[in-house]
Amino acid sequence: MTGKLYVVGTPIGNLRDITLRALDTLKAADIIASEDTRHTAILLNAYGISKPMISYYRPKERETAAKLIAELEAGKNIALVTDAGMPALSDPGAVIVDECIKRGIPVESVPGPSAVITAFSVSGITETGFVFLGFLPDKAGERKRAIARIPSFGMPVQIFVAPHDAEKILRELRSEPGIGRITVVKELTKLHETLIRIPEDIPADIDYRGEFVMIAEPKKTASSSSDEALKALDALISRGETPSRAVKEIAEAYSANKNALYKYLLEKNKS
Repeated sequence: MTGKLYVVGTPIGNLRDITLRALDTLKAADIIASEDTRHTAILLNAYGISKPMISYYRPKERETAAKLIAELEAGKNIALVTDAGMPALSDPGAVIVDECIKRGIPVESVPGPSAVITAFSVSGITETGFVFLGFLPDKAGERKRAIARIPSFGMPVQIFVAPHDAEKILRELRSEPGIGRITVVKELTKLHETLIRIPEDIPADIDYRGEFVMIAEPKKTASSSSDEALKALDALISRGETPSRAVKEIAEAYSANKNALYKYLLEKNKS
């Protein structure tokens, strides 16, 4: 009888975000396959868990997957974890899951924290859907083409960004004319968790240390954001707000183009 592969979600920062089911699974597993055994040891030690661990990381994913398959076929139960969040989402895991499915080896998900869902939940974006691209390509040309595609999705697009790439990629996102507001979330569930909304210019005081999730929204002009933005702009002006402050507020709230809003006010005053 074959064993079972358990795909286990682990905390993305705060160790107390582990689920009771995940702890039970890790305690019961014969082997824990981990992206970084040193990192996983911190979690296991925090909960008094001692199990044999096998390193399962990207450069040797297929080679290690073959060894793990042999253990599963010998009847061992394996818990697969990544450094943070759910395996196989921009982290190792998909190769062995695919191989298990092909061989009829049972796979069970033990869901837990995910930076994708966590970031979107605190973004304040009112869209009901989004696209997740994971990490963008390392090569500049491929990355530029990937960023150019973002507006075509017509909905918010989430990407993971490593600290050493954060400033560069944020500037590349901002320079894409089809991208409107960008939401930056860093260090989720950790002490210095931060959320920054960037409707236009990038703030000069961003601390680029830490793990980033960036959410890019397609740009909406005043004409394409329905009459709601213009009605809201008219309402602010009628209440005595200055054009500059009204335009700034509406541009941020509706991801509208400032120049288009100013043009609308100018044309309205002429009539």
